[in-house]
Formats: sequence, structure tokens, C-alpha cells
Amino acid sequence: MQFNKRLGTTALAVSLVMTTALVGCAKDSNSDSAANSVNSKNAANATNGAKANNASQDAASSLDPVELSIYFPGGEQKDVALVEDAMNKLLKDKINATVKIHEVDWGNWGQKINLMVASGEPFDLVLTGAGDYSTYVAQGAFTDLTSLIDQYAPEMKAQMNPVLLSGTQINGKNYAVPVEKELAEQYGLMLNKDLVDKYHFDISSIKTLADLEPMLQTIKDKEPGVVPFWGSKNVTTLIPYEQNGSDPVPGVIPLDGTTKVVDQWETPEMQQLLQMMQEWNQKGLFQQDPATQKDSSAVDQAGTVFAEWSPLTPGKDKVQSQQSGHPLVQVALSQPYTTSADLTGAMTAISRTSKNPERAMMLINLLHTDPEVLNTLVYGVEGKHYVKVSDNVIKLPDGVAAGQSGYMPGNNWMEGNQFLDYLWDNEDPNKWDEYKAFNAAAKASPIVGFTFNADSVKNEEAAIVNIYNAYIDGLATGTMDYKKALPEFVDKMKKAGLEKVITEKQKQIDAFLANKG
Repeated sequence: MQFNKRLGTTALAVSLVMTTALVGCAKDSNSDSAANSVNSKNAANATNGAKANNASQDAASSLDPVELSIYFPGGEQKDVALVEDAMNKLLKDKINATVKIHEVDWGNWGQKINLMVASGEPFDLVLTGAGDYSTYVAQGAFTDLTSLIDQYAPEMKAQMNPVLLSGTQINGKNYAVPVEKELAEQYGLMLNKDLVDKYHFDISSIKTLADLEPMLQTIKDKEPGVVPFWGSKNVTTLIPYEQNGSDPVPGVIPLDGTTKVVDQWETPEMQQLLQMMQEWNQKGLFQQDPATQKDSSAVDQAGTVFAEWSPLTPGKDKVQSQQSGHPLVQVALSQPYTTSADLTGAMTAISRTSKNPERAMMLINLLHTDPEVLNTLVYGVEGKHYVKVSDNVIKLPDGVAAGQSGYMPGNNWMEGNQFLDYLWDNEDPNKWDEYKAFNAAAKASPIVGFTFNADSVKNEEAAIVNIYNAYIDGLATGTMDYKKALPEFVDKMKKAGLEKVITEKQKQIDAFLANKG
């Protein structure tokens, strides 16, 4: 694997990600964070980008009309056709394209995209990220975007923090464009605030997942129509290790600053977590059939779940409250931590089967530079799904209840430049300052800038993914006896080549660190 020399040292990577874009933080409380740096750049450049796009209207009319498909996970939206029509009106003059939006429920997302890739089905834009990016690249699923970015997205490239593009390359090439958003990760819980208030739960006492159990038991005993905790495979992210490469494929490093790659399924922390999940399932603290009932959209909208695992950002509970129509409050179970996955956490790729990769890149460019196009995809049609309070603050139309607007896909973190997104009127107007503090508080991984290249172990990874899919939901929700199933799981992965994968990860990480400086 060829490592990016511009990110050759952890110090340099951290400086670029956490400091360069935060120049002057210590000197001036109004100076930019990484989020604010990108936001202010985009605020300053959005007009220029719009001018450039408007200047190209004549050129757009000379292009043949095409339809572009967009895939992202989420619940089905009643008014998606209205949003498509609104986007099409905008895109006709800009790039002479129309769009077809495909929302795939979270429970079927991975399987759906895997099948599309395996079958060679033509499609255009798709969400990818740290969990599957390197695997899909190794499979040849995505188009090399390196030259397309220069040719068809110069406005985007000019305003984007360069680390986002350079730090997400594989073998020096860009196979996806990262969403411009926060630059650190944090995991925790999203709780139903009405129930927190009703039972006077002291959420400040929740420091670990285990601390939640007495509250879950109260909900089970006193709220028979409410799911105490939505069981899912995502809970396994709460162990103190950093994933490298595809999420289903083991090979992590501890969060203590060391870089020895280990199989997380053989760590004591994972075994303790799986034991607790089995106990919670036996106590009836999960939804019915948690290993198969994986889509929580319905209970989220109905407000009939008390607690869920969630990735966290400042103010995310306010955003999700707006989307679900029920007040939520978030609880952090980890500290902010910056990894390479935070650069690749949400990205837009163009399928190798796309019939119009150039036009697809033009659309990505607009999603990063044109607020009207981006916010239509994210929030819907002005006057129908939201009304403006000010230039960048919106609220629901009068008479429309939260979560009932007809278009609330929750994809604001999945698309384009998040810092061009409108803010809801219930959000903190200082949200980007909170992002500044969030980014500044993050501990940096010693391998920021490293992206695992799975080319040499793609066959082993493919076999491991199949094994993972057979075990993960049962283990993580306690429907399998972990004492019996976990050794079987590990043994099958080892027979499929797990040790080769871990050795390759260690080799690449060691080479990355050796090249620093």
C-alpha cells in the first residue's frame, strides 16, 4: 500500500485535522474550529460556487439529459416524489439532470448494497463509510474519482479542508468524497426525555452501559408498551478499541495509544459486553426477536422505545427530536476520539456501474457548494416540509407536527457539506461553536490518516464477512449463548484467514508509522 506522505506523521495529521483548521483557538474565542473553518469557508464561497454554477447554465443546456440515482439508508419518505421534482427543477439548469432518491431501511441496507454490487446493477451515488469503504474499493465496486474531482468538482475541492480528500485516499486515489462534518467520533445513548422526566432518572449517573440497567428495568416493569432498549449489533462499538478497515472484519487497536492489532472478539471487554447483552435479553429488556427485528424507525416515530445506541455529536438530540417528533436527550459513554474513520465516516461514492460518472460528480459538487440543492435533499421542499425563520434557520410549517412533515429522512450527516445545512429553530444557534469544543476535546488516534488496503486479503475478508453476518446479530442481542457461539465464531473466522488479515493490518500500520516524519 502506498501511504500518503502528506499525512505521514500523526503530529501532522492531527495538526491538519484538529489544529490547522482551528487556527487561533487559544488566542480568540471567535476563531474557527475545524467545523467553523469549513463552515465559514463555505459561507464565503457558497456565493462564488453559486455564481460558478449559474455561469455554467448555458453549458448545462448542451448536455444530454440524464437521470441519477441516490442511495442512502433510512425510513421510507411519503413525499419523496415531491422532493425529487423540486431537485429536478434546480438541477435542470445546473447540470441537466434529474434524480431518483432511494431510501433503504437500515436493517436491509448492507444486504441491499452488497447485492447491487455483486449483480452489477447500474446505480450512481451511494453512501459509504469506514465500515465498508475499503472492502468495496478492494472489490472494485467504486469509480476512481481522483481526476473527476479536478474536472467536475473544482468549486468543491477549492473550499474543502484538504485533509478530507488526502486522508481518505487508498493507494493515493479517491474512491469517495467525504461529507464535510465533525472530525471526531463519540458513542453513547439516545433516551426518551419524556420517560426520563416521568421517572426522574438521573442521567448524569450513567457513565457506562451497565449503569443504564436499573432504568431499563423500571421501564420494563412500568411501561409495558415501551421497548426498554433497542438491541442491535452497533452496541459492540462501545468497547475501547479502534476499528480499522471494514467493520465486519476483526483487527482493532486499543484506545490507549498503542498500535498492536488484536481480534476484538477475543478481548475481555467484548466478552463482558456480550455476557451483559445475553443477560439483558433474558430479562426482556430488548424488543421482541432483536436478532431479526432490526429496523427501529417505527418505534422511533411512535416514541415507544426508551433507549438506543447512537453515535453522538453536539446537539444531535435536538436534531433527532425534530425528526422523530418526540423529545430526546443524549448521554455520552465515550470521549471524543479522532480516527481515520472520522474522515471516512460518511462518504459519497459513485458506483463503477454508473452510466454517467461525470454528471454524478457534478451533482456531488453541488451538494458541497449549493445550499439550495443540498437542503432540498436533506430537508425537502420549502413551504411544504419547512419554512424559513431566517437565512439559515428553519421551522416546521404551521399545523405540521414534528416527524409528520412527509419528508424527514435524517440524512443531513450523509450528504455533501453539512455546514451548509439549515438549522432547526430548536437547535442551539451556537451549534458550530459546540462543534469547535467537541473537536478540540478529541483525543487523536496515533494512526490518523491511515486507511487499510484490503486488496491482498479481499478473499479472506469476503469469507469473514459472511461468517460475521451469520453471528453478529445473535451475539450482540444475546439471542445466542455467547459462551458457545463466540468460540465457534472466532474459530470459523480463523479458518477463513483471520490471522492473515490481522497480520496484514499490523504490517500496514507498522509501515505507516515507520514512514512518519
